[in-house]
Amino acid sequence: MLLLLGTLLLSFSPAKSQETVFGLFKKEVRLADENFKDQNYQTALSLYYNLYKKDSSSTSLPLKIGRCHYFLKEYRKAFSIYERNINTNPDLANEDKFYYAESLTATGNYDKAIEAYREILKGKSDQPLILQKIWRLNNIQYLYEDSLHYAIRPVPLNTTDGELCPVPFQNGLIFISNRKEVQTVEKLDASHKPFYKTYFSVAVPDTARQGLLRYKRPALFRKDFYSNLHAGPLTFYQKQTKLIFASAVNKSGEDGKKTLQLFFAEEQNGHWKMTGAFPYNSTDYSITDPSINEDGTVLYFSSDMNGGFGGKDIYRSRYKNGEWTKPENLGEIINTTYDEVFPFIHLNRTLYFSSNGHPGLGGLDIFKSLAHEKGFDDVQNAGYPVNTNGDEFGIIIDSLSSHGYFSSNRKKGGFDDDLYEIDIDLQTYPLEISGLITFKEFSWSKASDLKPFAHARFYLIDNLRDVTVQEGISDENGNFTWIIPYFSKYRIRVVGPENDEHVVSLEIPKQRHLHGKHEIVIVKDAYGLN
Repeated sequence: MLLLLGTLLLSFSPAKSQETVFGLFKKEVRLADENFKDQNYQTALSLYYNLYKKDSSSTSLPLKIGRCHYFLKEYRKAFSIYERNINTNPDLANEDKFYYAESLTATGNYDKAIEAYREILKGKSDQPLILQKIWRLNNIQYLYEDSLHYAIRPVPLNTTDGELCPVPFQNGLIFISNRKEVQTVEKLDASHKPFYKTYFSVAVPDTARQGLLRYKRPALFRKDFYSNLHAGPLTFYQKQTKLIFASAVNKSGEDGKKTLQLFFAEEQNGHWKMTGAFPYNSTDYSITDPSINEDGTVLYFSSDMNGGFGGKDIYRSRYKNGEWTKPENLGEIINTTYDEVFPFIHLNRTLYFSSNGHPGLGGLDIFKSLAHEKGFDDVQNAGYPVNTNGDEFGIIIDSLSSHGYFSSNRKKGGFDDDLYEIDIDLQTYPLEISGLITFKEFSWSKASDLKPFAHARFYLIDNLRDVTVQEGISDENGNFTWIIPYFSKYRIRVVGPENDEHVVSLEIPKQRHLHGKHEIVIVKDAYGLN
């Protein structure tokens, strides 16, 4: 009897062992799925890879690995994994087909991306966003048309960690970063990186590079405002005496997640003091990326609150009668079923934001739309070189619309975001200027006494190099044409038929503008031009 019992136990133990192993495997899958759902993509990725080592025949695990790489912005790895498994998954979900197509776009594989987007349309052809993305990639050249009118350079504050959301403040620059700091206990987020903090760096003229700035060692900015978790973007208003900032809060929502919320502060007697919280903050959804008009009455932000179009949407709230109005979604012209983030309202009339839903060069692109009483105009892509197939976001532009800053991971991808400086709408060269040279005998002469200055010789002189870059002569009617070869400071030396000389300075605006017909008036009894 004992022998029989032992035999029975031995005969059943392998099945029980297999059941235990299978149960442990399912438990590990659930743990990985939970981490993915909680957006702990790095942890989920490690778990999925370990599971795939145990079951390399699985058709679902490679897709889950591909999704993790996609959300970690590791697009090359994502499309490589999708490409290896797409043939073995003929019934691939549209969600994964979209991630595959987006990963191809984000790595510049535009022809393949078009094919991948078309595969999505086979299941459902009436998808306007997908059709728009295909059209954009087929006409990608239009996003490069004005590239010569921009100058972009990295800000010398970047590290191998993330630096993003630059904001000019006083005599320097504020930004957020997850760079490592020397501290006794290092606190890490779910991706095993330090939490984002807010920094301020003083800017001083760079004596080695004319017109550029260098930055002093960054210091933490108002660390007492934030929780011990992530610091988010901020925005100033009312002549930089007030600000709104985003911060993760310590209290978790019902799903166990900690959200980003908005808070207000103002300068009082030379010190910053918190003055309150945005009344629509919630532990159930995040509100972040604030942008506000100068008088503090219209606030824009991004949020994943319920009732949107999908992903993160951009909302607006107005300050009326001492209260903030219920946030209003900006609607389907601005928002898509994917992510619209980092709004920036410029001069109360142009909304800049980033999106991976509107068609572009790949990843997050920067877009703009004119605001008016009835809503917003059609969205326009900012084009290259502002946008690339990486992520571009967090743009801010000065009141002259000529200079600004933004963030991008164009250099290395992933979450290695960097700060960039941008000069906007630059003049291009060579530049042709035409006009008319006239003269009058005396400064008090009437305008009707002006006569064409025929056959006058002119010399275009580069003041910085003190060299003549062009010579010419006006025709019998005083008409002239100059070719300005490059940006510099110039003077014009005009020599009349009687060898009378006149000199005038010529300044070409750094920014582009319409050049009409110029008129130069020579006053014979004066040494110069009026």
